[in-house]
Amino acid sequence: MDYSLVSLAGAVCAFLNTLASSGSAVSLPMLISLGMDPEMANATNRLPVIVGCTTAVATFAQAGALPWRMALRVAGPATLGSVAGALLADAIPARNLGLAITAAVLVALILLFTKLKAALNQPPQESARFSLKEALIFFGIGTWVGFIVLDGATYLLLALVLVVRLPLTAANAVKNLVLIPTTLVSLLVFARDGHVAWLPGGAMAFGSIGGGMLAARLALLPAARVWVFRLLVVVIAGELIQISQHFLHRPA
Repeated sequence: MDYSLVSLAGAVCAFLNTLASSGSAVSLPMLISLGMDPEMANATNRLPVIVGCTTAVATFAQAGALPWRMALRVAGPATLGSVAGALLADAIPARNLGLAITAAVLVALILLFTKLKAALNQPPQESARFSLKEALIFFGIGTWVGFIVLDGATYLLLALVLVVRLPLTAANAVKNLVLIPTTLVSLLVFARDGHVAWLPGGAMAFGSIGGGMLAARLALLPAARVWVFRLLVVVIAGELIQISQHFLHRPA
């Protein structure tokens, strides 16, 4: 296995996850193309996600851009949800999830061009809020992260901006912190079953340090909201095309 290429994939994964989302759309195919089976690739990919997010959180915190109290309030229900999602992962046959997953990605794309785009074009008019309603929303998102993972970071970012009313930079910082425990839950489940390839995963994690740090610094810039929006559109549109081809055009 070409570990330099694996490390580069980890850097790209962390960069996209930190600044927008869906870094796994790059790193997962890379691992599979290098000969790793899909189940082990999916498990191993959690390592660069965790390390990249940890690096990004440290960068945000050093810049004073991470609202710790809000981040911990969001992380609680989201992590509980991820536990529930991981436990439910084997209960529903994967063949029945294709349409639901495609619809979820499509909804995320629609929200980008409507609610999120409008929110980014004007300063927040309300203070941040978090009550039982918001806790239930993040429990649901955490369940999605633990169960399917796909676009979990996107929905975290959307909810933090549109529901909690955080500015984009703070929302990105909170999103990265929340991804650490929610991803760790599934990693522990995969590791228990022996599905983590630690050596290539370590190489990816090493690369993710630089990717997470660079993306976090870019996220602190005033122009970040424009690039975050563009990146989200590109990665989600790409996911929608890929998933539609996989689930909607395969033989019955």
